[in-house]
Formats: sequence, structure tokens, C-alpha cells
Amino acid sequence: AESEALLKPADGPSSVSSSPEPKPASVWIINIPTLFDLFATGCGTTGLLFTTVSVYQMLRAGQLVFTALLSIMFLRRRLDIFNVAGILIAVCGIALVGYANVVSQTNAVDKANQMFGVLIILLGQVMQASQIVCEEFLLQTVQMSGVRVVAFEGLFGVFHCVLWVLPLMYVLPGRDHGHLEDSLDSLYMLSSTWRVGFVMILDMAMMLGYNICGMGVTANLTGVHRVIIETLRTLFVWLIDMLCWYVITPGYFGEPWTQYSPMQAVGFCFLVLGTLTYNYKQLVAEQAAPVPSVLDAYVEQTSAVDTSKPTPSAIKYADEDGREEVESEEEREEQYGSYYSQPFGSAAHASFLGSLKEAGHFSHIENR
Repeated sequence: AESEALLKPADGPSSVSSSPEPKPASVWIINIPTLFDLFATGCGTTGLLFTTVSVYQMLRAGQLVFTALLSIMFLRRRLDIFNVAGILIAVCGIALVGYANVVSQTNAVDKANQMFGVLIILLGQVMQASQIVCEEFLLQTVQMSGVRVVAFEGLFGVFHCVLWVLPLMYVLPGRDHGHLEDSLDSLYMLSSTWRVGFVMILDMAMMLGYNICGMGVTANLTGVHRVIIETLRTLFVWLIDMLCWYVITPGYFGEPWTQYSPMQAVGFCFLVLGTLTYNYKQLVAEQAAPVPSVLDAYVEQTSAVDTSKPTPSAIKYADEDGREEVESEEEREEQYGSYYSQPFGSAAHASFLGSLKEAGHFSHIENR
């Protein structure tokens, strides 16, 4: 481990390795998870046009299933009996939610639209799972910094949208003034009414708050709290949607309670049970004996060092005028500071990177 190497005394010139440093991977490879994320977002928002937001939120549990399957195929992961049982229960929940949403429609056209919405949302979860597997590959095999992956995913995502996605949507035929997406009309609405700008700013502020709260949960609570909070989020989405239908905008916007809603509720319970079963070992371990973080172990080791004697890293700093210090800090961020090594990853797919860690997929990073 890097922390152990920093604590060893210098033995002279022979203690410094003469082997060349491996060439870092090109950041252009981050385009792959970026495109998966872009397509997943497109599939999800398209599915929302044909189905309800509660169904969309519940079907997002499919990421857990598809991430596990793709990890087995491409990363050669092995799942234990609780992981397998959790996946099977989650699949039953997804089937119940999708079926209840389709059969609740009264005519063939609406049934077809609901079916298309469910399928396109599940396709989006496959794309999202592919993104997570690619990110796991970059973080573990390629050894990229988590901060670098997140930063370039955002940067490349903006470039892709501006350079070809939005122009392509403008050229393709659709119902938005003859375009699939009229970006010029969107800019006009943004500049002509404060309401559109207010909604966009509010959305960004809420996402910022969500990210901050997610990091707070990650840093201070346990896996049980993570599962409960993710469950409550889906439940509150459903409740608020029905509140809009019955109270805020009666019969206009939202989702009514139908004769098939109890089936959807049962499917939701299956999804929660599947998540708990998948994470069973980690949840029990955290409740029995919380495992200290890698950073805590590092601090405990460094606190036992005799600081009156210079360490090899301190000598390097003095000899190379600070250049090695910058490299060392980047390496420490790689191992300890990147929030991808936390139980949550980015907020967009936090619970699923968390599931990967809880299944033991990140254990070799923490044991380095």
C-alpha cells in the first residue's frame, strides 16, 4: 500500500525505484461511459413521456440487476447466494410494476404506449449499468482518479450535446414545430419568460442539494440508512404524484390510484426486499461492527510515525522543490480522497456503485 511505503525509512539511493512510471491512460476513453450516460438519460426521459414518474422511479431498480449481470460477464465478478436471491426478487418486483402499469390502461393504443415506455426505461437502465461497469473498469483496472472521471464525463457530455445530439434532434422530424427537439424555441422560451429560467435554476439547486446530502449520508451513516433513504425517495415520488392528482391539480396532473395500484405497491415491496437481500451481508456487518474507512486507517498509521525524523517523502520534497509533493497528493487522492471509493458513487447512480462495493467489488482498493 502507498501509505505503508511512505512510512518505511529510506535505505539510500537503492530505495528509489528506477523503473519508469506507467503511462497514464488517455482521458478520451472516458467518452465511453459518457455516451452510455447520455443514451441512458435519453431513454429515461423518453420513457417518461409514455408512463408515470412513479413507475420510472421504481424501474430504476433494474440498474442493480443489469449492473450485476454485466459485472459477471465483463469484469468476471462472482455473486454470493444473497446477491443472486436479491436479483431474482428484484426481477419479480420489476415484472409486477411493469405489468400493473400496462394492464391499467383501457385501450390497445394506451397499452402499447405504456409497454413502450416500460421497455425504453429498462433499456436506459441497461445503458446506465454499462456506464457503471465502464467506470469501475476505469477506476480499478486503469487506475484513473475518480475526480478526473467525473470532471471529464461532464465536459465530454456538454460537447456531445452541443456538437451533434441537439443538432441531430433539430434535423429529425417530430412534434416540436416539425422537429424532434426545437433547441432554438427552447432558447427563445428561456429568454422570454422568467418561469422557464426559474425552473431550470431550481432544478440545478435541488440537484446540488441532493448531491451534498448524499455525500453527508455516505460520510456519517450506514448501509441501512442508504437503503431506507433510497426507498423513501421512490415512495415520496409516488405519494407526491398522487397528491398532485387529487389535491393540487385535481384530475389534471399526477397519477391516480387505480385498481392495479395495489399490484404496483406489491412490486415496490419486492424491489425493496430485493435490495435488502442483495446487501444483506454488508448491512449485517455494518450493524455488528462498523468497518473503519481507508482514510481512518491511514490517519492511524501516520499518527504513529516519529515525525522528528524525515521520511523518504519529505526528502523528495526538499530535493525536487515541491514537484514530488504534488504527485504524491494526487496519488493519495487516487486512493483515499476520491468519493468513488465511498459507499456511494456519483449521485446519479449512487446506490448502484454502493451495491458493487457492498458485494466486495472494491475490496482490493481498500486492502491495498
